[in-house]
Amino acid sequence: MPRFRLRYQSTNLEMPLGEFAIGRSSSCNLALADGLVSRKHAVLHVGPDAVVVEDLGSRNGVAVNGMRVNAPRRLAHMDRVYIGSQELVLIDATRLRDGNKETADYIVCESCGAINGSAKRRCGECGRRLTSTAGETLVGTNSRVDSSSHAWGAEDTRTARALDVIAGIASKAIAMGRFEEAERMLLPHLDNILERAIAKRPLSDSEKDDTDVLFAGATRYALELAQGLHTTKWIDWVFRVHTATGRLMEAETIEALHSLVRNNKYSRPEFLRSYLQVVQGRSAEYGASERFLLRRLEGLEQVVTAY
Repeated sequence: MPRFRLRYQSTNLEMPLGEFAIGRSSSCNLALADGLVSRKHAVLHVGPDAVVVEDLGSRNGVAVNGMRVNAPRRLAHMDRVYIGSQELVLIDATRLRDGNKETADYIVCESCGAINGSAKRRCGECGRRLTSTAGETLVGTNSRVDSSSHAWGAEDTRTARALDVIAGIASKAIAMGRFEEAERMLLPHLDNILERAIAKRPLSDSEKDDTDVLFAGATRYALELAQGLHTTKWIDWVFRVHTATGRLMEAETIEALHSLVRNNKYSRPEFLRSYLQVVQGRSAEYGASERFLLRRLEGLEQVVTAY
């Protein structure tokens, strides 16, 4: 039985020794029906004791655990490889425990049943918070699989660099009108930023990261998701993260919200009112331009309460 397996969606693919090609072409061992994947995107060099991933000059590159790789990279057990909008997880069978006993290496999502590494806080399949732990069960399958698009669900949200890697792919998905796919990529990261803001923690663990740029980028993506998905939850996110950080919204954000509130008939004034209490409490510190933004926000409350 091959030592290494590649988990894709809910299937674990056995990988024999040699080259395991991944791309959009049907000639690849794993064919991905994803417009962000090149015909021959990457190859896994499978040896008796190690697996090495190599980018084959693809348009969108390859990332491992949220970080782009520019040279062949040796993979470790439960490393996550991101190709296009797809997440692939390397499994080393020698690292698995016998039977179905509970192990700290894996967490099974109670919502969709997907298997995740123990370091993950949210499911890579559905984005739900993980709460249960169970052993890994391997599923035998053929070595060639055709698939439709799938979510990334990357969990390395500790730095702005990880978000940059995923956001670049998400931007292309948004440009192609694939908003649900972009949401699945971005959800763990945006959720992490909101949780940090509410807990009054730094938005990034790295002192080198520009938190203003990170915050502005996250807000922009939330607004794009709200527009593309016609959903109110990302409007909620924008109000909540600004309330938690106490930041006065940029003019572009306020204008985007005026449009989104009307188009989505947004009628949840509680989040906006909580935010207004924060910024109105600081109005004495504002100059003329900031007071103008505050008035625009107050006008937004009138629109929201009208629905």
